[in-house]
Amino acid sequence: MMTYPIRVRPTALILNEGKVLLIEYCENDQFHYNLPGGGVESGETIIDTLRRELLEEADAAIHVGPVAFLYEYSPHKQSGQYESSIPGLNIIFDCSLQEGSVPQLPEHPDPHQVGVKWVPLEDLEAVVLYPNIASHITQYARDKRHIELIEDHQLQCYAK
Repeated sequence: MMTYPIRVRPTALILNEGKVLLIEYCENDQFHYNLPGGGVESGETIIDTLRRELLEEADAAIHVGPVAFLYEYSPHKQSGQYESSIPGLNIIFDCSLQEGSVPQLPEHPDPHQVGVKWVPLEDLEAVVLYPNIASHITQYARDKRHIELIEDHQLQCYAK
C-alpha cells in the first residue's frame, strides 16, 4: 500500500459588512490573495494552527466557528492553475474577530505578503484568489450553511 503526505491547511473566512478578509501577496509583479491560514505543524490542533496563522498573517485574534466548507487539492486531478506536488485539504472555518482586534500587516510578514485587505464580496470575482473559491465564499455568505467540527476532547467517554 502506498501512502502520501497531505497538507492540512485551516483557513479563516471572516466576513464583515459585505466584505471578506484576505491576505494580499505580490509575486513576479502580480498580485494574488488567499484566505488567512496555513499548514498544521507537529503538535498543533487545527484550531491552534488557525489562531497562530491569523496572528502571523494579520496580527489578529479570532473566534473560530463551524466549518463553512472544504477544499481538496490533488496534483493528479486539478484545474491546472496550481503548481504544488503535495496534496492538500483546506478547511475553511467561519470565523470572527475578537473584540478590539484590527487586522493589519504584521511586523514580520510572510515572504511576498504585502497587505491585509477587506475585499467587498461583489468585487471578489475580480481578484486572483488562490484557490479560486470566490463563488463558494459568496454563496456561503448568502446561505450560511456549515458543518460542525467535532473535536475528540468534546466527546463523552465510555462508561466502564
